Amino acid sequence: LIYCYRKPKTKRAKRFLEKREPKLNENTKNAMLIKGGNANLTVTEVLKDIYAVKKPFAVLYKRKNITRPFEDQTSLEFFSKKSDCSLFLFGSHNKKRPNNLIIGRMFDYHVLDMIELGIEKFVSLKDIKNSKCPEGTKPMLIFAGDVFDVNEEYRRLKSLLI
Repeated sequence: LIYCYRKPKTKRAKRFLEKREPKLNENTKNAMLIKGGNANLTVTEVLKDIYAVKKPFAVLYKRKNITRPFEDQTSLEFFSKKSDCSLFLFGSHNKKRPNNLIIGRMFDYHVLDMIELGIEKFVSLKDIKNSKCPEGTKPMLIFAGDVFDVNEEYRRLKSLLI
């Protein structure tokens, strides 16, 4: 890619370009949580709970977006550029794929990779007694078994979740 560098004319444009330029310490990645065109209550609750855990670094789109990430990524790339997010979660529900969740990451506002998961047993944060989770808390993830180190698909899933 060849970028032609132009000097910013306003202070606002200068700040915008400084924010986007390469850094030694990378910012935490923002995630956008998108509800599909036919998302049911379970998928909506999952997206809300993930938003509650990742709150300062997440954007939740509440309107239904009729898009299919594996067929056409242009709308995801548009939302990514608009909200400056490098991670996305897309939740949908239909007869062939009930309670479907697609997790993916972006590089330079283009889809890098995606993984499709199904939700089978879901316990909401509302159902847990101490469900209040302070903002900025990092969840603990445990990957049991050596499948997450041997199999390439599971290794990629582990990388996406971390």
